[in-house]
Amino acid sequence: MVNRTRSRPAHVVVVDLRDGASSESVEEALKATEQDRTRRFLVIDGAADLVGHQLLHERLYSYGPARLLCLAVGAPEQRQLRRPLPLGPPEAGVLWLPDTLAGAAPGTEWFDASLRPLLELLGEPAVFDAVLRDLADVPQGVAVPAVHVLEHDLTEDARSRAWRQALEHLAGQDLPASVPPPGGEDAARPDRLMPGLSLLLGRSVPRSLADRPWLTPGGRMDTRHEECVDALDDTREAYESIRGAAGLFGRVGKEADLPTRFERLADALAAYRAEVAGALGDGGGDRVRPEQRSRLLERGIELTEVPEVTRASVGPALRDHTERLLGNRLPLRSVAARLNALSDRSAPAGSTARLRRLDEACPPERVAEFCRPPFFATRGPWFLDAGLAFLICSVAGLWPGKGWVTGPLTALAAAGLAVLMLRRRPSRSRDGRLDGGGGTRALTRLVAGVAGGVLGAAGGTALSPPPWAGPIALLAALTALVLLAIRDWTAAVDDWWSQADWMFASRAVAEVDDLLADTVVHDWLLADARYHCSDAARAVALLVRGLADTVEDRLRSGPGAGRPLPVDEPAGPAVDATGAFDWDSWGSGADDDWPDDWSEPPAQDAATDLGPDFAQGVGADRAARPAPWPEPAGAPEEAAPPADGKPYALRDLWPSGAGDDGPPWLERETGDGGPELVDTLVGDLTQGAVLILATRWAAVEREPATAGRVPLRPRMDELLDEEHRRLIRDGAAAPPPYAADPATRPGIASLLGVSSDRVSRLLGDGGEVYPVLLCGAEHRRLLSKDPHAARVFRFAPEAMRRGAQPESGQDAWPAAAEDVIWTAGGRHAGVVKLVPMRPETVKSVRGEEGGAP
Repeated sequence: MVNRTRSRPAHVVVVDLRDGASSESVEEALKATEQDRTRRFLVIDGAADLVGHQLLHERLYSYGPARLLCLAVGAPEQRQLRRPLPLGPPEAGVLWLPDTLAGAAPGTEWFDASLRPLLELLGEPAVFDAVLRDLADVPQGVAVPAVHVLEHDLTEDARSRAWRQALEHLAGQDLPASVPPPGGEDAARPDRLMPGLSLLLGRSVPRSLADRPWLTPGGRMDTRHEECVDALDDTREAYESIRGAAGLFGRVGKEADLPTRFERLADALAAYRAEVAGALGDGGGDRVRPEQRSRLLERGIELTEVPEVTRASVGPALRDHTERLLGNRLPLRSVAARLNALSDRSAPAGSTARLRRLDEACPPERVAEFCRPPFFATRGPWFLDAGLAFLICSVAGLWPGKGWVTGPLTALAAAGLAVLMLRRRPSRSRDGRLDGGGGTRALTRLVAGVAGGVLGAAGGTALSPPPWAGPIALLAALTALVLLAIRDWTAAVDDWWSQADWMFASRAVAEVDDLLADTVVHDWLLADARYHCSDAARAVALLVRGLADTVEDRLRSGPGAGRPLPVDEPAGPAVDATGAFDWDSWGSGADDDWPDDWSEPPAQDAATDLGPDFAQGVGADRAARPAPWPEPAGAPEEAAPPADGKPYALRDLWPSGAGDDGPPWLERETGDGGPELVDTLVGDLTQGAVLILATRWAAVEREPATAGRVPLRPRMDELLDEEHRRLIRDGAAAPPPYAADPATRPGIASLLGVSSDRVSRLLGDGGEVYPVLLCGAEHRRLLSKDPHAARVFRFAPEAMRRGAQPESGQDAWPAAAEDVIWTAGGRHAGVVKLVPMRPETVKSVRGEEGGAP
């Protein structure tokens, strides 16, 4: 069994200390990381306010060790950065952005929109750790970043189309009651179900009950059954004994007395049928009561336990069956329809309802017919019997002279054999009480034989054959006559046997045996398990249908891209400071009764969505912003100028084509959606639905009638919000924490419909990509001139590597493996270069120097 554990995915909490931030913002950020093994804080602060906010920085360490990366923005007039000690390496560092965000003033809409991509890439735990690692090697832990970033994304039409198609497939369609669900009949077959459920349906019997241990040896039911078996064997043996020469000429044919044996068989079968009918009536009803058990025990039926199937085993088997249906990407409504079909088939109808099947298997009127033996007769055409008698007797009459006697005598022998068959007929009992009658055409054989004998005698006289030919002809005729009689007798006995229909009696006994076994096993022994399976399957079907209704409501109301998650909803998963799911909190409420056995999370740190406000501690004024932050409404030239009125002349540093699409260091590439985007979304939502249902399995197991009292709509809404947020963030390229096999997730080319060529060029060593230094010309003199002091690393989402294919037998990524930081998620790839400051431009300030915050 797989050891399924849960762990909170690593994430970065953004703490914005600008705009008069208070200690409450810090406390909220600390609460967001209470359960984190490694706490990471991305602090946004004004470069001129670092010393004044020293106490706020120190409070971020109050819950234990933490890692701080401070993004110091603004203060273009400063020529020296004062860094407080809490922001010193190795567990903290400072990135200074003096004035490079498109010439916009800090705090403006264009400034924040330009800052958003930088915050997203620094919010990746792998990039965050890489920056802190390199800042530890930089003097004073302060540097100015130079970046060049490629952002992959979907067009709005592609995103809306993929989201709508995924929801339509997930929900499915309702079918009329007369139309079975697609593949429903196959899915409802016992061999399509889990072993714990297949035994509840159909006519299968658990292995422990294969030898009918519930039948008391020597009891009434066992005695009636053995009488039937003995009567069947006895009648069959008598039939076998009278076939052939022994039955026609020996004593066995005279003593067989098949009518009497059939009469005993009819009596035994009627008694067995009556005993079974009485047992079906005694055990009728919804449940087998103690008094019913006593009556069944009197009949020789003892109800024992079935170890293979119990009420306790139904829940896990039903859960496996439901999760397998969902794992096959069936729409939710199809899954609900199949569960309803399973509920209908697993509900026992009661043993009384099986009386009709007993009448069909062993009709009373058909049993009574065994006391009336069928007519015994040779079934061949009469002219065939007459012709054979004529021919044989004519051969016997070829003896010259004596043929006038041997011919007629042979005809008389043929008639005598016919009379012997009539007297030995199996349709007559020895005492004559039972007689079905018979006919063997003795007179026909006699007349035809006499005519043949006379004709043969006349021919023998006329032809005058040798003397020795007559005896030989007579011997041949008598031998043929006896062989013909044996053949006619055997054929007539076989024909009579088939009319007596012994096979019906044998088949009736077997079907009554099966009926009794089905009744004992499924209606009595497994009744509790079947009722529980029926109720549980219907309860789960209602839950699944509720999830489908939630999806359809989302389809009708639109995607709700900016709709915030109900973070204060206690029944749903907690939303951390980045706005992402906290799957650990699922099922922690009073309604979660299922054991801790969720899917194993991916090995790497799962990416988190930065969300609209990046942190719960950024202040109420920023929390109302929708996610993602809006793109700038105007061009950089339209942004508010800096306080000193001098415009920033940084356009020359921007890469060509950047224009108004974003900051100068950002390239954008949008795709129209790849072939596997919709399937991936459906897979994520289906796996999330499995987790949602997991919170109710304990209630389903305990009491199906109350399993639906806790609504699943809030959780399904949150799952849809989270997956839609992933779609907005990186085209769902990063696997969710509950993904079953993250390594097989499609690459970014298959999801977004973009190629990996630009990523390969951006991450290559060819030198054609130049990071944009995020400072103006007047600040470059503050930077270190040592060419070896800068630190450079490349980064890209894991999805980009999954989508890359080798080119010309070489690795598709020219950069060495250790030179690329592969992030768990995100939509950004690029190069980060950290340029250190000159030693005299950074001053470490102690607390007493900084004064009160």
